Amino acid sequence: MKDLSEKLKELYTSIPWPDDPGSERGKRYFVRTVQSMEALADFPWVEELAGHGKVKVLEICGGSGFGGIALGKVLEAKNVDVEILITDLREDALERARNWGKASGINVKTMVLDAKEIHKLQDRFDIVLIFGLSTPHFNPWEMVKLLSSISTVLNPGGVLAIEESDRRFRIFINSGYKWTLGEGDEDKLVLSTHSGYDVLRGTVKRTYASLNFAAKPITIDMYIWGIAELGALIWTFFEDVELIPLSREFRYFIVARKPRKELIKPSEIEEPGFLKRKDFSGSM
Repeated sequence: MKDLSEKLKELYTSIPWPDDPGSERGKRYFVRTVQSMEALADFPWVEELAGHGKVKVLEICGGSGFGGIALGKVLEAKNVDVEILITDLREDALERARNWGKASGINVKTMVLDAKEIHKLQDRFDIVLIFGLSTPHFNPWEMVKLLSSISTVLNPGGVLAIEESDRRFRIFINSGYKWTLGEGDEDKLVLSTHSGYDVLRGTVKRTYASLNFAAKPITIDMYIWGIAELGALIWTFFEDVELIPLSREFRYFIVARKPRKELIKPSEIEEPGFLKRKDFSGSM
């Protein structure tokens, strides 16, 4: 089985995702990202943090750093001193983030780290950011681990901000789930097909094939989150949860603060037995 970091690298190389800040696609995406970060920075909880004059940001699943660097630029424009740590499983993407941060004059550090292991960091942060619609990489069992882990690294008064799209409405109600779907544009086009479902984890398998036929197909597990169930799960771990509508259709920031740190420690979370047993398969 391929290492997850290698599989993610192949996926983001194949699909039409703005992973290169120097490309025209990346430049357009960064402009939209800045607009989203302006909405986040204007939210009262974040304004309160910015009022201290210094903010430490942790971006999880940060890739090339679009979210963290955009937020850094927005906050620095408000005369806030910003430190950013970007984590991801893809070292090649993190290298782009480091170079971009250096060129932009933003204080950026990076670390290859599994998001569910964030609690092992020795540092503490004012803002934990997940941007770029990354939640499908986590099934509900993994999301519990992730949220518990995040709750341990936030400073008092710290804020969690997750960019999310209501996929329940957008995919299942508005357009209907597509067993086969062409995605992208004339520059980069892929064909994705449904290739399985896991009852135990609630994930669908999608196989992506580049239509330039230069790359091998990649199969990846994804969980199709909606705002309601993700928001409720976040609410389980945080006392205050709010929603910030973004300019792009069906997109929001789910923001949370006041973690219930006494609820459960990340180190104490173990998968249920049926997820571990090889004789109990949920694949369909």
